[in-house]
Amino acid sequence: MLTRLTSSPVVSFATAKQRVRCAAHPVLCLATILPGGPRSADRIAAMPGRNPFSDEVAAMPAGDFALLSAAVAERGCREELGFGTLAEAAALYRPDPPCPRCGSTAHHRDGTSASGLARYECDACGARYGSLTGTVLGHSKSTMAQWAQFVRLMRFNVPLDAIAEVMGVSHQTAWEWRHRVFAAVDGYQDRLVLRDRVWIDEAYVSDTDLAHGLGQARRRGLSKQKLCIAVAIDVHKSPVAVVCGHGKPSTRRMKDALLSHLAEGSVVVHDKEKSHNGLIRAAKCVSEPYKADVRDPVYLAQLAMVNDLCSWLKRYLWRFTGMSMSNMQSYLNWYVYLFRVNQARDRWPETERVVRHLLMTDATFRSSRTGR
Repeated sequence: MLTRLTSSPVVSFATAKQRVRCAAHPVLCLATILPGGPRSADRIAAMPGRNPFSDEVAAMPAGDFALLSAAVAERGCREELGFGTLAEAAALYRPDPPCPRCGSTAHHRDGTSASGLARYECDACGARYGSLTGTVLGHSKSTMAQWAQFVRLMRFNVPLDAIAEVMGVSHQTAWEWRHRVFAAVDGYQDRLVLRDRVWIDEAYVSDTDLAHGLGQARRRGLSKQKLCIAVAIDVHKSPVAVVCGHGKPSTRRMKDALLSHLAEGSVVVHDKEKSHNGLIRAAKCVSEPYKADVRDPVYLAQLAMVNDLCSWLKRYLWRFTGMSMSNMQSYLNWYVYLFRVNQARDRWPETERVVRHLLMTDATFRSSRTGR
């Protein structure tokens, strides 16, 4: 490929020195050897007709084209995120990883893996591990550019079939990638505490496993076929969404779902659901109840925050047709995590923040195909 690039009509006017640079970096240096020097990229955009590289790319064998595409994707990832490979990302965010077996930070280098990831041997227990061991990317065979593209699609909650089509992978691979991301955010809500002024309510979705899988007729209203999701959001726009059993929730179920998320002394705004009272007393919060009446403008105004959140949440879940109810909490965790990521987009680009989370969070994913 290098010979063809340096002997092609596109670069035939290059100097000997420029040909050497192109042979070393064919993808990055082509623009610098066009007429006009380094600023030729701007001229390319303004050129009428075909791209001057079209013939070169069209003539490449499939293997060379795959290498070129991977190099371009790697560079794009590096320019967007600051790193183009998993090895570069690990060196940036996990330069001194602890031992996954005993937690010791005393270790010494033990070479590198085939993908360039640093390997270590623990001085305390003798375990050997890589810089990404213990993360959901630890056993990944995909490139950093592929993960960045997948995270970008995940941010917009693109269906799995569309992700598989765009990325050229199987449905099963896309499903496993999604659940690797879910594994990294599982437990994310556990540390969230809402304070000051808090709104609480419930959202209900049909449990398709019960309504269809067991041969039962679908029931109307708030039956046991409805899965209850306890929802809360505070004045700082921090949300929480937790699965809360089937049908209308009891006080015990509401405590299990939300008690740890309410700061003592907060004002809790709610719709007079009986189970709310016991929760508010247990959390030592102040109750501000309003009777649920969609014809009452006061109720609509006071509960608008949480009612909007319930509506957004249900629209989000409707995108995932065929979802197993056993995975519902993982989908809720991702929704809440993404909600907070989008709030901080001015301080931290969304894709970069999610990728950083995958790299730095200790989590495991067991593949259904490899046994991990």
